[in-house]
Amino acid sequence: MFDFSYFFEVFPQIASKLQVTLMLTLIAAVFSLLIGIIIAVIGYYKVKVFYPVTRLYLSVLRGTPLVAQLYFFYYGLAHISEIVLNMKPLTAVALVLSFNTGAFMSESIRGALFSVDPGQKEAAAMLGMSEIQTIVRIVLPQTFRVALPALFNDLINLLKSTSLAFMLGIRDVMGQAKSEGAQSFRYFEIYLAVMLIYWLLVLALTRVHKVMDTKCSEMY
Repeated sequence: MFDFSYFFEVFPQIASKLQVTLMLTLIAAVFSLLIGIIIAVIGYYKVKVFYPVTRLYLSVLRGTPLVAQLYFFYYGLAHISEIVLNMKPLTAVALVLSFNTGAFMSESIRGALFSVDPGQKEAAAMLGMSEIQTIVRIVLPQTFRVALPALFNDLINLLKSTSLAFMLGIRDVMGQAKSEGAQSFRYFEIYLAVMLIYWLLVLALTRVHKVMDTKCSEMY
């Protein structure tokens, strides 16, 4: 039967590793967004040489399981790369999550880029703005507003994907839960606590999204 006393005992122990999960999510989110913007702009303008490379990148990263990517990078590439061999597990997970989520974010951003009225870009050119200035000052701000819902979905998926970090021995929320489960075998209470923690985090992100969406609507 469900043991409430054990649940309230183990919950703070699992939650104590929340900072690792949040740090991993934040780092991967920043780099994912940067990767997504770069790939989206390359795809939008179909930059020669880089465009075919990014298409292959998206096909591989979006078409293969994240677990396989994680193992391939950390265990597979370690055989041919001294850098990967000496890399800390947390760094490896952050990199793989960044590249994976960046692929999904790039498609969200690229779709939003096409929503910008071409007339605005023509007007910017007539005002003497360079291509880069037009992208930074005109295109990206409007793109961000349109892509915001999709980007937050990608961020939520990223948060949940960090739960795979325990597979490389990282003591995050899921890693701590696995450790507790190996000692007590009370998996019902333990993984209910894990689900509750992730659910509360997603609710918080959803709230942040609503606030940002409201502010963006007021700006435009």
